[in-house]
Amino acid sequence: MGLNSIAITLVIILVALTVALSVFSRRFTRTTADFYLAGRKVGSFANASAISGDYLSAASFLGVAAAVYASGLDGVWYAAGFAGGFMVVVLFIASPLRRFGEYTVPDFAFGRFGTNRMRLVAVVGVLATSLFYMAPQMYGAGTTWKVLVGSGLFGLSAYNTGVIIVGAIIMIYVAVGGMKGTTLNQIIQFWWLAFAMILTLLVATFIGYTPKDADGNKVGELMRFDYAQYLEGESQGYLLGPASLTVAELKDPAVMEKVELAMTEAMRPTNNPEAGYTAEMKKINDAVASGEDADKVAVVAFQKNKLNELKDELLGGAVAKGQFFNQPGHRYDGFNQFSMVLALVLGTAGLPHILNRYYTNPSGAAARRSTFWVLVFIGVFYIVSPMVGLAGRSMVRAAAQAGTAPTSADYVGGLLVKSDALMPTLARIVGGEVLMGIVAAGAFAAMFSTLAGLLIASASAVGHDVYEKYIKPDATEGQKVFVGKAAVVFFALLAITIGLLIPAPIGAGGKSLVTAFPALIAMMVTWAFAVGAGAFVPMLLTGIWWKGTTERGAIAGMIVGGGGSVAIIVMNMMNALGVITQAEAPGWVWWLASLNFPTVFTFPAAVIAIILVSKIDGQLPKNVDEIWMRIHGNAHERWEKEHGLDKASGLFTSGSK
Repeated sequence: MGLNSIAITLVIILVALTVALSVFSRRFTRTTADFYLAGRKVGSFANASAISGDYLSAASFLGVAAAVYASGLDGVWYAAGFAGGFMVVVLFIASPLRRFGEYTVPDFAFGRFGTNRMRLVAVVGVLATSLFYMAPQMYGAGTTWKVLVGSGLFGLSAYNTGVIIVGAIIMIYVAVGGMKGTTLNQIIQFWWLAFAMILTLLVATFIGYTPKDADGNKVGELMRFDYAQYLEGESQGYLLGPASLTVAELKDPAVMEKVELAMTEAMRPTNNPEAGYTAEMKKINDAVASGEDADKVAVVAFQKNKLNELKDELLGGAVAKGQFFNQPGHRYDGFNQFSMVLALVLGTAGLPHILNRYYTNPSGAAARRSTFWVLVFIGVFYIVSPMVGLAGRSMVRAAAQAGTAPTSADYVGGLLVKSDALMPTLARIVGGEVLMGIVAAGAFAAMFSTLAGLLIASASAVGHDVYEKYIKPDATEGQKVFVGKAAVVFFALLAITIGLLIPAPIGAGGKSLVTAFPALIAMMVTWAFAVGAGAFVPMLLTGIWWKGTTERGAIAGMIVGGGGSVAIIVMNMMNALGVITQAEAPGWVWWLASLNFPTVFTFPAAVIAIILVSKIDGQLPKNVDEIWMRIHGNAHERWEKEHGLDKASGLFTSGSK
């Protein structure tokens, strides 16, 4: 059985199990509480597993290890930000949100501030955040199918086929099984993807890889991953990465000299540097000799350190000041690094599909216990994934030089041209076809679990927060569930459409988002976190912890934070696509468009807007004390409040009214 057939078989098994669980769960989905919240009966450990599956998207499973592989220390910031975000949730949000009850974040907004327009603004925020987060999952579905299968169906491209098939599978199992089926599936999917990640590290560590040529002859010593040894080895040389230059540029002797110098450095850690250098430069020289001036050629380049503001795009300025694997500064300058981590840490507390899961716990205490287990699960995952990225640097290089690296990926100078292919590539190198199949199924599990949560969150925003509250408040349970399922189908089709449009040329010179952002999956996920951090986190933190927050203040904060984040992100897209240029745009527009991550501005601006408008407005809900007790009081305190025993006069009454 070939590589692809084993991987496809395991994916089919995962899909079959997913659909079977959804059909099984259908019998338990009779009411809206069943469909949206699994009847509020999900235990702490089970919900923690489901939350982790919901949270660990394709960006985490494929992107974190890939970011470390490509950028070294800068890639670790993604792991730190993703993991650290739940500290905000456990300390400030999880337990009060569950004690408050209800179904969704817009429900909380309405219950806390008491107006319909507050609920509707929150609905818009849920949909905006969810759609931003759906985009990278659908793009990951298309690219994973392309690597795994390599061909499309019914005349479609491999990418489009992957987007449509994954979207259709998710649509079916969420619409049929609701939150109960989604929860069961997310539990299994989390443990599958966690097992795949940990197994890859264990195999690389204890079994290792022996470089062999195409004839099976040993061409290098057994390689077993040792964290300290590998980190020291990779940090001794300059950080190198793939680059793309035109044939015309490579005909310039000065440019070719820099390419040769970079290739020499790339081959230095290999078993036969001279032979490797000769073979790689022959490929480049042949491409230059046979290509047109506008043709692109993959080369290796020294990476610049943006913290040092180096200007030479090929060598990163003077080589002596170049980027090293264990140094920060490869991806972003200091400002954007801080803003990115802030977006990831705060954005976790603003993801509607994660917050909705806390309503499935039976109590606030159970919600706290769930978050404790989530911290354990994702903490282990985000420790392991950077180690896998580090292991890939040496092992992929050795396999590429030996000529036995998987042909499903492209290489130059022993480096992957697309770092997002690291996980399946490394799995194939160290564990063969079986481990590759497990990892491929893990990638699909990551996409399935996150997309399912996003569809439930989007459907609840429309079906519960709009249809049930405003369009038909007297609807029967059957009608409510039907509308919820119809909303799932609608948003699944919308997600498929977004996924199909991502590679489309929409910018100047035919640029697409794929060509404008090399690490597109990680970038799009961070955009979603930035929208959530701006739209919801200021409102949730002040609404839960500051009694003086008013409805107008909360709305102002959501518009400033969420609307400002979306506006800056769109401007940044237009900048990368060449639509907004420094030469034509006003200075302030260009400055905003150059921001990779807006959270460092939008979050504090939203908090300030809430405080100022609330102080000016001063119109608190009439029952704000009851709301406060509902959010922060324990069960006994809430019973005393209900029976009037929280007041001195209540001490002399029986409490029975």
